[in-house]
Amino acid sequence: MPKIASFSRRNFMKSAGVTALVGTLGAGNSQAASPQKMAKNGTFDFDTPYNRIGTNSSRWDSPAKRYPAGQFKYGMGVASMDFEAPPCITEAIAERCEHHTWGYMSSTESLVDAVVQWSGTRHGLDLDPKSVVLSTGVYPGVIAGLRTFAPPATKVLMLTPIYDGFFYHCRHTGVIPSESPMKRVNGRFEIDWEDLESRMTPDTHAMIVCNPQNPTGNVWTQEELLRIGRLCLEHKIVVLSDEIHSDIVRPGHRYIPFASLPDEAVVNNSVTFNAISKTFNMAGMKTAFLYSKNPTLLGRVVQNHRADLNTLGVTATEAAYRNGAPWFDQLLPYLDGNHSFVETYVRDNMPLVDYHRAEGTYLTWLDFSKAIQAIGAPQMALEKGYSSPEHYLQDWLVEHSGVYLNPGANYGPGGAGHMRMNLGSSRLIVKEAFDSMAAALRKA
Repeated sequence: MPKIASFSRRNFMKSAGVTALVGTLGAGNSQAASPQKMAKNGTFDFDTPYNRIGTNSSRWDSPAKRYPAGQFKYGMGVASMDFEAPPCITEAIAERCEHHTWGYMSSTESLVDAVVQWSGTRHGLDLDPKSVVLSTGVYPGVIAGLRTFAPPATKVLMLTPIYDGFFYHCRHTGVIPSESPMKRVNGRFEIDWEDLESRMTPDTHAMIVCNPQNPTGNVWTQEELLRIGRLCLEHKIVVLSDEIHSDIVRPGHRYIPFASLPDEAVVNNSVTFNAISKTFNMAGMKTAFLYSKNPTLLGRVVQNHRADLNTLGVTATEAAYRNGAPWFDQLLPYLDGNHSFVETYVRDNMPLVDYHRAEGTYLTWLDFSKAIQAIGAPQMALEKGYSSPEHYLQDWLVEHSGVYLNPGANYGPGGAGHMRMNLGSSRLIVKEAFDSMAAALRKA
């Protein structure tokens, strides 16, 4: 195995209390764990923590730089999972690396075919390969869509709280976010239809739909998507649907591709952006796709889009689509178990925190409103120059528990009082993080 950046796992295990790493990785061992193998009974191991510290990991190495005194222990923010990729991906990359030249690829047709097959098999979506355009990520795809349909200084409609990256897209393309806050109804975030339609003004040319919704975890129903689509069609607003979390849906809910809606006019007024990067934790491979059943809309986006794909990203992504299903089919119930664990844990141990049940994604959206008041975060944020009480709480949690979460204020109106937490880890790590936060909050 290749060496990784030097770091002390002994100190990591001692400070973070990640006892499960002892004996699994070996104290002081500077090599990564052995590649994951399927057990003889056909199961994969998601419980054994996989140490990513010192591997140039955005989730684990970036927050540590903000807290040089060593307070940071648990990276529960950045939306990437800690689970080792399925063996089929590593094996495909290793096989490609046996060929020691790295010139231009001649074709990506096989990858497009794999995208079409996965979409059809898992989601019942009938895609014409000619309608699929590969991209180096959902980011550049959505940015191309904004450049195509939303001229600078016009508005782009979004349901909030929503993924904070979309605000970057708006700044990058010079458009103005038009934010329609959702309402909490019987524990679920629901669309305020009156407010949403009131924002469909003549200077609004696009709406970004996030399905499933990050950070709230909503998995939009067919009825909800149809209503959004028909309102947008009526007001001449093009739908840009980001469906990157589409595979990660909890029991009792069903992901509905926007392009599968039973209204051809609505479907033809949309462009969808997707990737398998969340499904298999492959964000660093920079391979995604976009599609539309309206060739005119798709052609316009393509004029503003360029994908510089890399060979290993294409190789790994195709391997995941073609051979990764057995691994993911075992991961999905494990993630659901993490959600269920958190729901019970918060109810039983954290009276200052309220739990919102996610319908999809591996993220949880926690209401820390009572905790924010208990630690005096509003006043401290003002005194210390924080942009919001949630940003003060972020630092407070690291200082008192070692747990790093994402401030709800980053996700637009409706995010106040909340923090986003990543549950894409061994349940042992999730439990230790919650144990540490609960202990800190008991002293608040």
